[in-house]
Amino acid sequence: MSDNGFSPNPRSPAPSEPAPPAPAPAQPEPPARRRWYQFVGPAIFALFCIELGVLLVLAPWLDLYDRNVYQFVAPAWRPFLLSHHFRGGLSALGFLNFLVALNELIDLARSRSSKP
Repeated sequence: MSDNGFSPNPRSPAPSEPAPPAPAPAQPEPPARRRWYQFVGPAIFALFCIELGVLLVLAPWLDLYDRNVYQFVAPAWRPFLLSHHFRGGLSALGFLNFLVALNELIDLARSRSSKP
């Protein structure tokens, strides 16, 4: 008993009462099986990134790029658009697209290998 006459734990269980049962541990649900359309979307996106990457890597260095329509719309931009620095920047964007496609394909392969 404490100084004020009250017990510190007034609702303590009586010794004859059984303890309540412990809750059962939650069973994790198995991951849901992925549908076919959940693979097609990332695969099409990876294919798009590969195609865009090929275009951005190769197109700035072709002769066709020298006759770009944007050079005729804004002739003042012609030296900038034909500079090797700008062409290299476009090629770098193409390589980044390859990396994005590779990442998508790796994620797709991992999700396929971890199916239930």
